Amino acid sequence: MDSELVPKRSKRKLLWRDAFLSTLLSLITCILLSLLFVNLNFFNPLKKALEDFSFLDIYYSEQMHPYLEMDSNIVLINIEHENRETILEGLQNVLDENPAVIGFDVMLQHLDKSKTDTLLARVLNDKKVISSYILKKSQFFLNHPFFVRDGKQGYVNYNFGYQDAVVREFTPTYVFQENTFEAFPVAVARSYMSTDEWYARGYPKKLSKPILINYKSDYLGFVHFPLKDFLSIPDKKMVKDKIVLFGYLGSPTGNPFDVEDKHFTPLNKVTAGKSIPDMYGMVIHANIISMILYNTFLYEVPLFWIVILTFFLSFLASAYFIWLDTKLKISYRTVRKAILFVFTVLFVWLTIALFKNGIVIKSAPIIAVTLFSAGFVKFYKHLVKYINTKTVFNSYYR
Repeated sequence: MDSELVPKRSKRKLLWRDAFLSTLLSLITCILLSLLFVNLNFFNPLKKALEDFSFLDIYYSEQMHPYLEMDSNIVLINIEHENRETILEGLQNVLDENPAVIGFDVMLQHLDKSKTDTLLARVLNDKKVISSYILKKSQFFLNHPFFVRDGKQGYVNYNFGYQDAVVREFTPTYVFQENTFEAFPVAVARSYMSTDEWYARGYPKKLSKPILINYKSDYLGFVHFPLKDFLSIPDKKMVKDKIVLFGYLGSPTGNPFDVEDKHFTPLNKVTAGKSIPDMYGMVIHANIISMILYNTFLYEVPLFWIVILTFFLSFLASAYFIWLDTKLKISYRTVRKAILFVFTVLFVWLTIALFKNGIVIKSAPIIAVTLFSAGFVKFYKHLVKYINTKTVFNSYYR
């Protein structure tokens, strides 16, 4: 009996060794191909398309819109293309109702030297108002200094990468020339919350690195008004103790073909192919503010565990398909494709199930590398045969 077990144990050891070598070679090949892919300009369009893709986009676009409760703590006011006098009137009306904080997502880069501008400057420097600016790597795009003297400000950038990227995460703070700058939605949320609660939740540390955005809804998920409509309402008490954001929501409100200050987000109904931006900047800010207020952050699985899981699955796939290749001669390819298809479907399902519970795992690279390693088994088999024509190499294939 022992003599029968020895060959089986030896064969099993060869299987695990072959699986390890096949996995290692496949990963090295995968890394080399990815480096070639990244460095060739020819592949740039495809590279950007892949960077902008996530399986979670399908879940967002199909499940999260529009059946969510409205967030009544955040009020959006659409300035459309109103003049400064009307915007000033809107700001004064809101301040009269004693809101918690006003976020002013509007750029006033030139000065008219009028009475309206003087009054606007006074309002924008109110302690409850937070203005916005655009921060680029070596440049600031600010409101005219006349409007913002000692007033609070925050940058409205989301991605510090290329402009057309899907906005999946935002940078809460940005260090530039040894100075730390704060994002607009972070400044608004911090002004709304008490200092004790802010520190109790560990936000100074948590918001020191890029954060995935847990999208709640598009503009329909928040109380919203066109500025003219808001001014015509006799009773404006709905903004008392609320966060009120002034910005652009299209003309008219929600116009799907108006792309001014509009960005691509995971809520876009078109998950592949050409589409137009789907969400206004102010609504993205509102989603970020809502996430901070209700502490509904997503947990992103660290890169270390992604690498470990990718290697483990690739190793198991290599071992299984090396074993399967020796058992099936005719139907191997068909069975392999069926198994890999089922694996892909199940892993995407697992990704979405985890996301429903606030856990985000980047499944696309895991699936891609595992499929590549499974397909590499055939190359490894030919490599073993070639080596055995030159020297003796013990393998599970022999």
